[in-house]
Amino acid sequence: MFGSFSMHLGPRFEAAGLRIQFHYNQPPGIHFKAEAPAEYRDSILRGLRDGLASRFPDFPAAGSVWITEIAEHEVDSSQQAFYRAARMAIDQAFTLAQLCATNAGPSTAPDDGPAPVGNSEATEGQPSVS
Repeated sequence: MFGSFSMHLGPRFEAAGLRIQFHYNQPPGIHFKAEAPAEYRDSILRGLRDGLASRFPDFPAAGSVWITEIAEHEVDSSQQAFYRAARMAIDQAFTLAQLCATNAGPSTAPDDGPAPVGNSEATEGQPSVS
């Protein structure tokens, strides 16, 4: 999951990005697998912890989050930008988990046939899936 934050603030921008992975078969906790500038480490950790507490309150104590990529801009990066990028990465993971849970609902197919792939008739504003 890659979270990227960029905002125009008058004469300058604020920008940061970070890629995370979730693991359940590794040592628990939040782990930096990419080199993080010392001035942004606490903001990244705070953003991830706040995001996990908000979006995944039941995240297992045995689970781990790996930070695998950090996108820093020489001029536009800030502590606030990295905090927001971390929160956005967790928000994206939450949205993806919700979509997966929605699509993994019970099958409506008869026992002797394949499950339907999607609705063959599109409703307004929604594409059809075949």
